[in-house]
Amino acid sequence: MSSLANNIGLSIFTLLNRVISGSVVYIVLTRLMSLNDFGVLSFGTTLAGLLIVVAEFGFSLMAQRDIPQNRFDFKDYIFNTFIQKIGFSTVSLLGGLLYLHLFFEGLNYTIGVVFVVNAIVTANNMYLFAIFRSKNMFKVEAWLSAVYTLAIIVIIALYYILELDITFIAYGLLVARVLQFVIIACIYAFKFTLKARYSREIQKYLFKNSFSFGAHYIIGIFYFSIDNQLIAYYCGNEALAIYQAVFKVVLILLSVSALLESVFLPYLSAKYSSSDIGFRSITTLINKVIITLGLCLFVGFNLFANEIITMLYSERYIAGLTIVLPLGFVLLFRMLSMVYSILLTISDHQNIRVLIVSISLILNVCLNFIFIPKYGYVGAAYVSLVTQFVLALSYIFFSYKYLQSFLLNLKMLFFGLFTVGLVLTKNYFNLQIDFIYSVIIMIVWMLLLFFVYNRKQLREVVGLVRREF
Repeated sequence: MSSLANNIGLSIFTLLNRVISGSVVYIVLTRLMSLNDFGVLSFGTTLAGLLIVVAEFGFSLMAQRDIPQNRFDFKDYIFNTFIQKIGFSTVSLLGGLLYLHLFFEGLNYTIGVVFVVNAIVTANNMYLFAIFRSKNMFKVEAWLSAVYTLAIIVIIALYYILELDITFIAYGLLVARVLQFVIIACIYAFKFTLKARYSREIQKYLFKNSFSFGAHYIIGIFYFSIDNQLIAYYCGNEALAIYQAVFKVVLILLSVSALLESVFLPYLSAKYSSSDIGFRSITTLINKVIITLGLCLFVGFNLFANEIITMLYSERYIAGLTIVLPLGFVLLFRMLSMVYSILLTISDHQNIRVLIVSISLILNVCLNFIFIPKYGYVGAAYVSLVTQFVLALSYIFFSYKYLQSFLLNLKMLFFGLFTVGLVLTKNYFNLQIDFIYSVIIMIVWMLLLFFVYNRKQLREVVGLVRREF
């Protein structure tokens, strides 16, 4: 069996490919495209992101909980899930086309239609990858992510060399996704026989339980992405381009969170026991490591934001520095809430997650409609900060309610408050710190971690990643 270390290694390889295909490629395109064209492309990709969650409906998350726990026969479970996914994919497709028909025209409409179809294909790819992860077969996703990345690099090269337009990029990304789907479907058919049966029991279970996963998944992405559509509508493509440029950096850093969640969700699900002291000890250690990593990314992003934006995007996007602080907090709060959200899922309190993200969505949408028309993408960034703060506090509160533990010691809490205070001080006094001094501050901050972790805990971290799944 694969160890956590092996799965983390494969997930890192997958992450690197996702970062290249999902962020680095778009960073390259910011230098090749006009602000308007990049804004249109960002409009298409963010629209696809919203539709993916409708077509996917949280089945990937549910599979990573159910399959490791052997709740049903594996083949029957997958077959019956795909029956339901066909319906959600149809709703997503028709809803996307109707939205474009009502509110957009011209290039935005054309690119939007291509990305609507892309979203349906991507949603099915995501579910198939989740199946392989739940069966401890991380290698499949790792290598197919590399195939997709290679295809995109070829597409971008052709776009640049042949001086093609943005529609070529949109169609090229769709073809790459279709190629990925064909390959993964063939691998699934080879690894697992397709013989399965329709099961009323499984259908009833899916209808009863998928709503909480699907509603959580849809709402969770909507409150995190709907601001892009509102910025495009109220402020135009160029404003969206600047917002997305900075947001892409945050997404790269948030990929670390997605990687860790994909590894630890099935692991903690298989080990879960609310009364097991050993489980709580492992979970507390994992939570401490993830929060430490989140603080590290938070500090680094704020210290080196100017260098990152100018190096990646050029001076055209320097206005994006105004939203570094709020988006940095979004990054921190997402990392902070990760383990707590996983615990609610694996302890059969997914309905609580739905309630939390529903409240967050209502808050987010209301605030965005108030602040985006008035303050543009800066308003959207601070609305995201408030939403993520409410979300993180809610996850922590309910996790404590059901598990009677904050999974956090005072030493880690004080270190986190010190780190936040350090960043707020820099921004409040508008301190312009040279690159070399930023490096020194970062090194000193990392050295302070030796006061947070002792040798025993470091050995426990090493021992954790070496354990078999």
